[in-house]
Amino acid sequence: MEQKKSIWQKLKEKRLSLGISAMLGLSVIGGWVRSLNFGNTAKNTSEVVEKDTVNNVSPVLINNPINKVAYRTDTLARAGSTLLFYNYGTITRNYVENNNGYRLQMPYFAHEDWHHHNDKLRYRTRFYFSPVEYYKLCMHDEISANIVAVLTARYEYMAAPSNAEKKKIIAKYKNSYLKFYFEEVEKGKIKPHSKNSADFEKEMSFIANATQEMWIKKYSAHYAPRTYRMLQRYVGRLGLVEDSKKNYSFVLDYMYTIGGVNFAKYMKHDIDTSDDKVKLAEQLRKVKSMRAGGLKIMNYVNDAYHLMQKISFNNTYEAFQNLLISAQLKYMLQGKTAEELQKNPQLVNLSFTKIMSKIRSDAGFKKAVLSYPLISGNRVNINNSEKADKETIRQMYAYQGLDLMAMISNYQQEALPVQNAAKSYIFENFAGDYMQTTIPDKSEKNLIEPSLFSLYKEETSAENTAVFNKRRISAVQYLNIPNFREPILTSATAGDYFQIIQCMREFADMPQVLKECNTAAQKKYWREHPEIAKKYMQNQK
Repeated sequence: MEQKKSIWQKLKEKRLSLGISAMLGLSVIGGWVRSLNFGNTAKNTSEVVEKDTVNNVSPVLINNPINKVAYRTDTLARAGSTLLFYNYGTITRNYVENNNGYRLQMPYFAHEDWHHHNDKLRYRTRFYFSPVEYYKLCMHDEISANIVAVLTARYEYMAAPSNAEKKKIIAKYKNSYLKFYFEEVEKGKIKPHSKNSADFEKEMSFIANATQEMWIKKYSAHYAPRTYRMLQRYVGRLGLVEDSKKNYSFVLDYMYTIGGVNFAKYMKHDIDTSDDKVKLAEQLRKVKSMRAGGLKIMNYVNDAYHLMQKISFNNTYEAFQNLLISAQLKYMLQGKTAEELQKNPQLVNLSFTKIMSKIRSDAGFKKAVLSYPLISGNRVNINNSEKADKETIRQMYAYQGLDLMAMISNYQQEALPVQNAAKSYIFENFAGDYMQTTIPDKSEKNLIEPSLFSLYKEETSAENTAVFNKRRISAVQYLNIPNFREPILTSATAGDYFQIIQCMREFADMPQVLKECNTAAQKKYWREHPEIAKKYMQNQK
C-alpha cells in the first residue's frame, strides 16, 4: 500500500490531468502488482513470471532506506546453537540469562530479516524445481542472507566516526565469521568508502564469492541434514518434477538482488551438490514410471541405499536396478498388511509384472541406472562374492518382515533393462548432469558459501519439546536496520546515506544492557528510562 500511495502522490505533485493520471496510474500500479505476483502456482515450468518485472529496472527513488523490523525475544532455559532465527514470518531472538554470547548484533538480525524477504517469494511452494535445483536454492537462501550480514557490518564500519573507531570494528570482526572481509579492508585491498566504480565492482564481487566460499567450506555440511529435510518436504508437496532453469535463475536473481546489486552476476559457478541422496532424487525424477510415487519412492530408495555400498563392481547395475524396482514395488503395495500379502502373493507378482512392463520402455530408467557410478562416486566393493551380492540384493526386497523377492515367481535377472555389458557406456558416452553446474547467463566468479550465525537446530525429543513449551516469549520489540530491499547500495542519495549511517550509530549507542542478556537488569532500566524503552519495546510489562 505504501508503494501505491507514493505513486499517486507523485502524480498529484506533477499536476497531471485526471484522465492522464487515471490511465498512467492504472498502468504503473498494474505493473507493480504484476511484479509482486511471483507466486502464481506454476502448472508447468514455463509459467514463471518474467524476470524483467523484478530486478532489471532500478527505481529512481528510495522510499525508505531504513527498515523497522519487529521481533520477539525468547528467553531460553538452557543454551542452544541459535542466536536468532526466522520462521513463518517471525524473527525470534534467543538468549540465555547472563550469557553474553547471545547479545544482540545487527548483522545476525539483518541475516534473519533477509530470510523473511526470500520467504515472501514463496518459492518453496509455488515454483517447480528439480530436486537438485531446490536443494541448492535452500543453500542460496543461506548464502544470500550471509551477504546481507556482511553488508550490514560494512555499513557499521562506514558509520564509525573516526579511524580509531574503524580500527576497533575491524578488530572486533576479525574474531568472527566476517573476518575474511575485514582482513581485506585492513590491507587496503577492499575500499568501502571509495567512490570509484571499479573499486565498488571489485568489492561486490569479493563479497559475493568470499562469502559463498566461507559458507560452503565451513557450514554446508552442518546444514546438509536440515536442507535434505526441506527437500523431502518439497518433493512431498510438488513431487519429482522437471527442472526449470528459468524458474531457478529467476529465484536466484530475487534472492541475490540486495541493495540494488545482483550478486548472482558475480558468481561464475553454481554450487556443486555432492550429497548422494540429492543426486538419487535427481535421477528418480527422470524415471517417468517413478514420478507418481514422489517422496515415498524417494524414501524407499534412500532407506535401502546403504546396501549398494556392499555390492561388488561386477554387479553394480543389477543391484541398482533392483533397488529402484524394489522401491516401486513397496510403493505399489503400500496399505497392504503382511498378512494380506501372504494370503494373496499374486498381488506381489502382478505389481512386479506391471513395474517391469513400464521400466522396459522407460528411457529415464536406463539413464538413471547408467548414472549410478556418478551418484556413488565409484564407491564399490571389488572383493565381494557373487553369492554375497545376491543376498544383499535380496535384502532390498525386505518389506514388513516379508521377503518380496521370494514371492515373485517370474523374477529373472536376464529381464532387467540394463545388463552389465553396458558398463563401458558410462566411461565412453555419459556426460552427467552434475558436470553442468554453471548458473545460466551469469559470469564471473565461483559461488562458495559463507554461513555464520543462526544455526537453527530442530529439536524433537520429549525433553527438548518440554523445554520448548516453557519458552518465555517477550512482547514485540523493534530494531531499525538498513533496508536492502531497496537499491541503497546503488541509488542512495546523500539524505538516504545519512539515514543509514544514523541508523548504525543509533544501534551503536543503544544501551548495552538492552543488547545483553540480563532480564532483571533490562526491566530495571526500562522502569528508570521509559522514554528510551519506548524506542525498542511495545506493551512490555
